[in-house]
Amino acid sequence: MSGFSADWLRLREPFDAAARDRELTLGFAAALKHRQPEQCRIIDLAAGSGANFRVLAPLLNVDQDWLLVDCDPALLNAQAEEIVHWSQRETWRCEKLNQSITVHAGMSTWRAHAWSLDLAQTLDQLDFTACDAVTTTAFLDIVSADWIETFCQRLVRSQLPLLATLTVDGRRVWTPGHPSDALIEAAFRRHQTRNKGFGPALGPLATTQIANRLSAAGYTVTTMSSDWHVGTMDREMLRRMAEESVAVALETDPSAAALCDDWLAQRATQIDAGALTLNIGHIDLLALPSAQ
Repeated sequence: MSGFSADWLRLREPFDAAARDRELTLGFAAALKHRQPEQCRIIDLAAGSGANFRVLAPLLNVDQDWLLVDCDPALLNAQAEEIVHWSQRETWRCEKLNQSITVHAGMSTWRAHAWSLDLAQTLDQLDFTACDAVTTTAFLDIVSADWIETFCQRLVRSQLPLLATLTVDGRRVWTPGHPSDALIEAAFRRHQTRNKGFGPALGPLATTQIANRLSAAGYTVTTMSSDWHVGTMDREMLRRMAEESVAVALETDPSAAALCDDWLAQRATQIDAGALTLNIGHIDLLALPSAQ
């Protein structure tokens, strides 16, 4: 489902953390405290290495049970490693038992349970009636309109809040510009709407689709920009994004090989010289049922 390595998620995590909209995150925390002041139960879809748990658990500051759902065994193992290391850095006591980790943070206890599940095929195995909220990060742009419809029906039926962060919106700006930027980015956008296992992906339209669907169901939906700003000193990320852009462009349009090689060579020179930046557009979405 994720198709991402633990190393990639570790590389992107600081950019995600800087980009997340704090107002929406605090709004989600406030809604959960209103809904369940003593304890909350959260399902995190496509949880990867557990970044949502590590970001949100301290803000909620109540006892919590998290179900961290992913289908990649390597990432499920990485969840445990990342949560343990994070707890140690924060000097919180941490206990691991099979697929579950318990963090004792002051007066609060946070439990995170890893669950292997293919969300493309078995979303119905998740019991939304047994949780208080759903979260996901960098996931909704790879799913289809049909999947979004089914997902929204489940949310609405249980009147659950949703915090969906860092969904791509199609904006990618390299500075300085290059004559082949338009070709590279057009190929990249076409790739974003290919089938990623869920049917034709919504790509940049995902946030609008889910916002419209939940608004029509009476939810209060708020969206905010959560763009990545990759600076001149972020050389590893710049190289990764430049190489990915070319790989995706060639997969979509193999005839552009010469242009892509020239583009990548010039971008590599600019990265080494500390003369390149990249902004990538993302959107955070907070959807609260009418009762909240």
